[in-house]
Amino acid sequence: MDVVPAAMGATARSWDEQHLDLEAAADQIEEAPTTGFTSGLAGAAARFASTWQRHVAELGETAETRADGLRTSAADYVRTDGLVASDLALDGYLREVR
Repeated sequence: MDVVPAAMGATARSWDEQHLDLEAAADQIEEAPTTGFTSGLAGAAARFASTWQRHVAELGETAETRADGLRTSAADYVRTDGLVASDLALDGYLREVR
């Protein structure tokens, strides 16, 4: 399997940016006024804004979780490669050469 930790890191940064954008959008939705509607619509507008804000905030949290997972996976691959390289470097000393 071919894994490029640098590409995983770049992708994680992209997910981080999505998280920040979605977090900002959730804040803007939360601050959006739901006044100015007729009494029949004001409640529906408030419920819509509240539901939409929660949805966008959850999407942001999912993006952040994905970014963290990619960073963790990339670190695991790098650590594993280091251990394998270490084992291969010692392999020549552990075998008899004739």
